[in-house]
Amino acid sequence: MESTKNFESEINIKDLILAVMKKLGVMIIAGAVLGGAMGSYKVLKRIKTNDVLDARTRLSDSETDVQYELRVQNINKARVYAEMIDNLNLQVDHQRDYIANSIYMQIDAENVYQSTAQITLTLQNNDINGIDSALFGAYEREVKAGNYLDQYAKQINKKPDYIKELISFSSSAAGNTIISVDKDVNRVGSMYISVVGPSREFCDEVMELVISKVQSVYEDLNTTVSPHIISLVGIQQIQKIDNGIRDSQISHTGTINSLQNQITTYNDQLDKVAKDLDLADKEAILEYFEEHPDVKVNGIPSETSEKTVSRWGNIKPGIKYAAVGFVAGAFLIAALVVLKYIFGRRFTNQAQFFGVFPMIKKIGVLKPSGKRSKYDKFIDVKAEDDTKMSDDNNKKLISANYANLTRDYKKVLITGTGDEKAMSECVKSLGLKGDYKPDMFSNPDVLALVPEYEAVVLIEQRNYSLFKNVDKEINLIANGGTPIIGSIII
Repeated sequence: MESTKNFESEINIKDLILAVMKKLGVMIIAGAVLGGAMGSYKVLKRIKTNDVLDARTRLSDSETDVQYELRVQNINKARVYAEMIDNLNLQVDHQRDYIANSIYMQIDAENVYQSTAQITLTLQNNDINGIDSALFGAYEREVKAGNYLDQYAKQINKKPDYIKELISFSSSAAGNTIISVDKDVNRVGSMYISVVGPSREFCDEVMELVISKVQSVYEDLNTTVSPHIISLVGIQQIQKIDNGIRDSQISHTGTINSLQNQITTYNDQLDKVAKDLDLADKEAILEYFEEHPDVKVNGIPSETSEKTVSRWGNIKPGIKYAAVGFVAGAFLIAALVVLKYIFGRRFTNQAQFFGVFPMIKKIGVLKPSGKRSKYDKFIDVKAEDDTKMSDDNNKKLISANYANLTRDYKKVLITGTGDEKAMSECVKSLGLKGDYKPDMFSNPDVLALVPEYEAVVLIEQRNYSLFKNVDKEINLIANGGTPIIGSIII
């Protein structure tokens, strides 16, 4: 027999699952107890919270007018704080979404690309004051508010507004320059359109769309507003460092920090109100307001907003907590079973024993002793700790297998680390032939006699034999040179 050091023990996953399933009854009881406790606690807590935060009624006859008014004031303050927290959280979400998705926030302030186009606007023989301003305003509205960027925005998977905010528009009045040609007086002004972005390609593509838009708008404005001529003077392309963009980007991040600080302040105030109202924490207040958004807290509920606290409203959160408690309780028992299976000092079934000592051949497994339910028997059969055969037939099968394995040996030692009485009864009931000498740790003389035998058979007991004793027993017998032909599990 080789030493157990030459073998690696295995954890039988199927057997581990069956071991957990065998404790299903205990898991259900533990889950029911913990779930019931958590559910009851939540229901009682909810009832108290609802009573305290219901400003329409007094808590009891013992609550004085002053106490009632103070409670209503605290409820009013709490609702204001809760609304402010909701608003600030919404702003934080918007800021985070903007920082994560906007093109502006993706621009490297050290490498800002910019394209600037100059387009002249000429009013022919027109001295009507304000016409140039009207035209400039019309072009600016179309450039900065039109839907001409929608398709491009979809192409780069960005919102059109994230592109429009990168476009700036300015103009110089047409009255600033007067040109006389053939006695005609023409007024000339300029439009300056600038696009900044994270890359040259982006700026060029957007600028091309903007100029196309200006040219398409020209045809309409030339007839509806006033005759005029526009000309593209040129497009300037530069790359620069822009501290203004850097400061603006930092400002957006700072805004989030500022909003979060405000949220923290309001949460602290809510905690203070919860303490004044003798509630557990602010979460109880926020949960109540979430479920009662229309309840007035001025002490005089309106007919349209009044909501009574129903029994179901009190019980519903308790059910959720009870479910969580049930799962937690059942999981706790399952975890303990798994830990005991893996790290336990004693083996609990035959699969575990032969998984730890794979070098030992299975001679047979006696049915588990003690009273068992039908469910336990079913699991034991699946785990091969039991069999559908009768007890007598199972013993006959084990006896026959033992006889076959030992037929070539004249002297067989039967030993083990189980309970002496149980092992003795096993030897008698199976009619095993050999010298029965139990527990060499209690009787070391047995070890000295091992070399005199031709074979050794072990009898090990579930929930009794220690892994370390079995391991030591196998190694000591191996040192004596006598082979272990198998083991019987009782």
